[in-house]
Amino acid sequence: MSSAAPSMQNLDPKYDHYDYPTVSSNKQTGHPGHTTPEQDAQVHQLRMKLEAAGYTERLDTITLVRALMMLKMPSL
Repeated sequence: MSSAAPSMQNLDPKYDHYDYPTVSSNKQTGHPGHTTPEQDAQVHQLRMKLEAAGYTERLDTITLVRALMMLKMPSL
């Protein structure tokens, strides 16, 4: 286990301009700063699909991580 502080990996300089903490205090996989390489790939894929569909706003990494978390929530 690494003792290094978690950080956001694979930030996109086009969209990720944060002036606030980018690592979630919730240390569960899938939260900002605690994503797996597979989850990072899903964020990248979702961003590419949204850009191809003409979306240009709210494509930052944290927003897309949260969107993917919501898509995977079980139905209530």
